[in-house]
Amino acid sequence: MNKKMIKLSVLIFMILDIILPIVVRASTIRICGDDRYLTAIQVAETNWPNGAKDVVLVSGEGYADAVSASVLAKTINAPILLTGGYSLNSDSKAEIDKLKPQNVYMVGGTGVISQSIRDKLKSDNYNLIELKGDNRYETNIAVAKKLMELGIKLDDVMLVGGEGFSDALSAAPIAAAKEQILLLGSNDNSTMKSVIDFVKSNNSKVTVIGTTNVINEDVYKALGAVERINGGADRFETNLNVLSRFKDDLKSDKLFIASAAANAKDDGYADALVASSLAGKFSDPLVLVDKEGSAAISKVLEYVKGKANKSTELNVIGGKGVISDNVAAQISNAISESTNDVENIKVSSISTNGLNQIKVEFNTEVNKETAEAVENYQLDGVALNSQNASATLQDDNKTVLITLASPYSQYKDVVVTVKNAVLDRDLNNTAPKYDKLVTFSDITVPQIAYVTVTGNNKLTVKFSVPIKVTMSDLSAIKINGQSVVNYGLNTSLSTLYEKCDIWADKVELYFNVPLPAGSNTLEIPKGIADDKFYSAAGFVLQETKTSFSVESVTNKPQIVKVTGDNSGIVYITFNRPMDKKTALINDYYRINGNSISSADISFDNGSNYIVVKIKGIKDILNIGANVISVTSNIKDAYGNKVDDNANVSFSIEADNIKPQIIALTMLDSQTIRIKFNKNVNSIFATNKSNYKLFNSEGIEITNKINYVKEANGVSGDNVSSYDIKFTKDNALTGTKYTIRIANIVDTNFKPNVMEDYTTVFDGIDDIAPRVTKIVKKSDDKQKVVIFFSEPMDEVSINNISNYSFMNGVGDYKKLPANAVITHNEDDSIVMIEFPSSYILGNGTDENHVLKVGVENVKDKSGNIISGISYSDYISTNYAGGPSLVTNTVKLEYSGDDIKATIHLSSELDSLDINDFTLAGTTPDSGFISGKDVVLMFNSESIDRSNGKYKVDLIKAAGIRAELVILKSKTIQDTSGNSIDVANSSDLAGRYLIAGSDTVYNMLLAPKTNSDAWSVIINADGSAAANIVFDENIDNSITGVYDDDFIFINERTGKRLDVQSVNVNKDSNTVVYNFGYGEITHGDKVYIRANDISSNINIRSQKDNGGNYTVYSPSSYDLKIRIITAR
Repeated sequence: MNKKMIKLSVLIFMILDIILPIVVRASTIRICGDDRYLTAIQVAETNWPNGAKDVVLVSGEGYADAVSASVLAKTINAPILLTGGYSLNSDSKAEIDKLKPQNVYMVGGTGVISQSIRDKLKSDNYNLIELKGDNRYETNIAVAKKLMELGIKLDDVMLVGGEGFSDALSAAPIAAAKEQILLLGSNDNSTMKSVIDFVKSNNSKVTVIGTTNVINEDVYKALGAVERINGGADRFETNLNVLSRFKDDLKSDKLFIASAAANAKDDGYADALVASSLAGKFSDPLVLVDKEGSAAISKVLEYVKGKANKSTELNVIGGKGVISDNVAAQISNAISESTNDVENIKVSSISTNGLNQIKVEFNTEVNKETAEAVENYQLDGVALNSQNASATLQDDNKTVLITLASPYSQYKDVVVTVKNAVLDRDLNNTAPKYDKLVTFSDITVPQIAYVTVTGNNKLTVKFSVPIKVTMSDLSAIKINGQSVVNYGLNTSLSTLYEKCDIWADKVELYFNVPLPAGSNTLEIPKGIADDKFYSAAGFVLQETKTSFSVESVTNKPQIVKVTGDNSGIVYITFNRPMDKKTALINDYYRINGNSISSADISFDNGSNYIVVKIKGIKDILNIGANVISVTSNIKDAYGNKVDDNANVSFSIEADNIKPQIIALTMLDSQTIRIKFNKNVNSIFATNKSNYKLFNSEGIEITNKINYVKEANGVSGDNVSSYDIKFTKDNALTGTKYTIRIANIVDTNFKPNVMEDYTTVFDGIDDIAPRVTKIVKKSDDKQKVVIFFSEPMDEVSINNISNYSFMNGVGDYKKLPANAVITHNEDDSIVMIEFPSSYILGNGTDENHVLKVGVENVKDKSGNIISGISYSDYISTNYAGGPSLVTNTVKLEYSGDDIKATIHLSSELDSLDINDFTLAGTTPDSGFISGKDVVLMFNSESIDRSNGKYKVDLIKAAGIRAELVILKSKTIQDTSGNSIDVANSSDLAGRYLIAGSDTVYNMLLAPKTNSDAWSVIINADGSAAANIVFDENIDNSITGVYDDDFIFINERTGKRLDVQSVNVNKDSNTVVYNFGYGEITHGDKVYIRANDISSNINIRSQKDNGGNYTVYSPSSYDLKIRIITAR
């Protein structure tokens, strides 16, 4: 294939227009090639990058057979490729070879795709599946029959005219999205016979797309059609009419556009054909566009504004010659201007039903687990629990019914709160907190709301309100005058829904024997107060009779589709509801010859017992072909058995897509929500060791993470969203946090590992600030120091009216007018200086100050101090001073000196450098920088205890160097505990607490010690050069150290080839090994560092922060050093 001919233009228009007003365009992808064949190839490569199990091959020279392929391609998840009629297009053949399909589906007879092409594919060992007929209509029926075999239902089908391509291209994505067969028709009785026979034999309901000119009334009636969707004035209006009719069946995640503009041969269908298969694959609309400047374009723009939302991705299929950049830009702008933004999840209404049921409705589908967690709801501020309430998500996935164990009294007003904990279906967003005052009332008798039948062995009865009903009460219910017990009522499989304590509003009756076919009568007797069938308001159900009909079905149930995924889940779709007693027994299924676990089988939620879901069977599934076998013990809901030992093949495609974090959001100060592009393994996603968190100063605060959990609250569930949780004391209320996430894997057979992820984000300051301590300044009897939990609003802490004091008489007074207020640099500490006439401390006079009060001060985010006001006695205990924060010791060079930085829990005011040692040696100087203390060790300074340079001692200790805050004395805290403290102190005079920690960030890049270099001749004649550094070197990547240094033998004049490199554990020497005879005794070896910086890989050992520091050659290292071999 001439790959230079293929043009993939992925245009992400997140661009600001040069001319105001500024417009942010929608994300746009253009897929095109130099011709229709290459465009189809590019679509395949873009959407099936890892190959495809099946490929559909159609003619690139005529639309009629090709248009039948769109639904087929969607059904088997296959790309469509084009070929010439008489010879196999070489580029298409190369793409087939690249995709490595098991099957090639060829659509069309030998009149459009020659026998020689078929023979060629067969000779290349491709399994060729030929779908053909004598004309386009018979070919279309052949495709339809294949779709039947693949499980497509025949209840509803679509039919379009077969004499023009535009209607068919509009209908094909719709049919694919609805999983319906698309038939071709005409007004010719002879060509229509096979089509009519097909429809009649399968009792299909036909929707005709096209005017009476395309499909006349006689044909319409012969088909027994149920609906006609008329076309428009032209192919473009017809396209929009079809899209409008089926708008509810199409998503708006993507919007595909392709040209249907007329050309000389009116054969501009090929790009649109390929686009129709893609649109069908994703169940998104395909919009056909005309040439730039046509009237049809303005109608397209109107449609786009009404259908798309701002997150819709525009996919342009075809080159700029058929769809210009200007047309693409107009449509992109129309998407951006759309007012149909997908609304984030929220509560839309809350209402009561009777005296003990609450109905909560959301605006979108919600996650079942979080919606049914009763603790996510409160009544008058008190959270519900499983003992006093139940919550059940309804079939619409938007409505939750909460049933209460204890009814409220008539006309009782209650505030119902939905906490901000309920997630949308895709775990993307959380519904904001919602409160509503509701009134409980019920003045009507309970009634039967509806009765539904599933098969002939299950009857569901829904009541208007919860009533008192238990399993033992069910025997009072009658069918056709007989107790349900006489019909084999199975109380083990029967279920009470929306149940809490004695109350339920729905009963599912399951029978061991079939109910009579035809019309039946359900009879529920009059309820008895305080016994059965009465509501929480005390009203009894009146004797009720209602009719229901049981359908007679005697044919065998069929498996219409089996799908599986890389996470080890298989879905088996039957053509009707199945018997829940037999369909969930593990012994009745085998996959690839292996049995399965019964604990892993259930009906898929919301499938009405049609889809059986089998989980946790990754170890018995294959990438590629799989076979599931079922026995005739499995029955449908009518009691009919499936075929014994029925085998159904299905395929699981390889998934090489790595997990990615697509969103990181702060829900509140105690929760970070991370959203992945796919489900990931919860064991890895909830492992705290895979997360690193840093504050704005670069200090690691990972220890603040309390735990990581699945966003849906289900432990062990492999989902796509997770919450990182923090306690209130460790809430993220600041800005510019950095998080690093690594080692997350997906759920595939062969797990894909996420690339390391790093991002910067701001916290949410929704936590009220606190006063942590009020202390008398140790060296000034008139000053008191107030410590806050966080930086405060400067104006509020400087406002003298926000402070008060309690005197010795017990009266609270405002501060004296001449009191002086000062604060530290970050506004977290306030000092108040009282006039000399006041005495701080115990006493009984009015001028004694015993307590200090603080009120109405706020933090920088505007949060008022917790409790609005605070007061406490003035402390004279000085044990609670700053302490060393773990994982904060950082070493780096300052010239040739070493600078050590540590971070404290609060800032010092007085620093004594003799309080500190690093690697056993004392600093030469130091200073305070906010909450940091910086200690300097001079390169020329010698440790008096051993006569060695201090910097050499620190480098020799390396990543194990320990920073110690020395004990000066021991004092008692306010609880009487002994605390070891140093001499340094904070503003109030509280002492620095003694402690220690090892280096966390070792930023000292390795330096060479050339005086210790050597070249050694080994006993076997090989040689080794020992390059010595001043600190230990990482030994995990020695394979890339081979060209960090260049070695030349002076005797031969040749550069020496490095055979291998090794670094012993905890060694500061890199050993370069050379072959036999390359160096002999007495040879002079020229050694220098490589002057190409990209070749330098030698690095220090990994520090406790998980980082390395790479060696940077000095100017001296780049010069030749001569070492004599010995």
